Amino acid sequence: MGAHILLVEGGKSAANSCAPILEEHGFQVEQVCTYRAACAALEANPPDLLIVDTRRLRFNGLRLCEALNVEENSIPILLIVPEGQKHPGCPGVTLLCGEPTRRRLLRQVKRLLSPRSNHLLKVGGITLDIQQRTVTLRGEEHHLTPRLTRLLEIFMRNSGRVLTRAFLMKEVWHTNYLDDTRTLEVHIHWLRKIIEDDFRHPSYLITVRKVGYCFNVPRQTTRRARSDASGISREVDHREVS
Repeated sequence: MGAHILLVEGGKSAANSCAPILEEHGFQVEQVCTYRAACAALEANPPDLLIVDTRRLRFNGLRLCEALNVEENSIPILLIVPEGQKHPGCPGVTLLCGEPTRRRLLRQVKRLLSPRSNHLLKVGGITLDIQQRTVTLRGEEHHLTPRLTRLLEIFMRNSGRVLTRAFLMKEVWHTNYLDDTRTLEVHIHWLRKIIEDDFRHPSYLITVRKVGYCFNVPRQTTRRARSDASGISREVDHREVS
């Protein structure tokens, strides 16, 4: 029996409904078209996935996403919005812009329904799929090279710690050669262009002068993440890195 999907879409959207595509692939689709009906369905029988197609709704679909986030609900959400609309900033919400093709829709649904395992890392608003070599943040998915995937994995597993250039070169490039670290610097630059709002003023990947780099989680409330990276003097214990 396929996964249970709650589909929230306009009552007059039958011609453009995502339901037939999902049902053809074995998913159990429950359709509702009002905010009240959606809330009732979520309470009565929580789905494996919530899809909210905001394009033809008569109410603000973001209200539903925000309500779930306030309640810390673990249901993954796929939000379909008009082309060009920005991500609402709700944690746990994946954005799909414009009229979704069959391939795009099914790809996102299968990804959101895939079982969580050791190949999935989540720190702050960043999710790294080590197996698929993709990083997702602000509702957008980016493909990474094997080196960038490994580099981001090391940073995410050691959030809040200063990692030396020597350590990073050894873990990612398997070398102790430090006379030329331009390769590392170029990869840091590429990574910043993907994960930062402004790569020229990074908030995640901080340079610690004459030492290395620190992966900091912006607006995190934990003591370690609140630490100013420039003031961190300790280096990571290499034995703690998996």
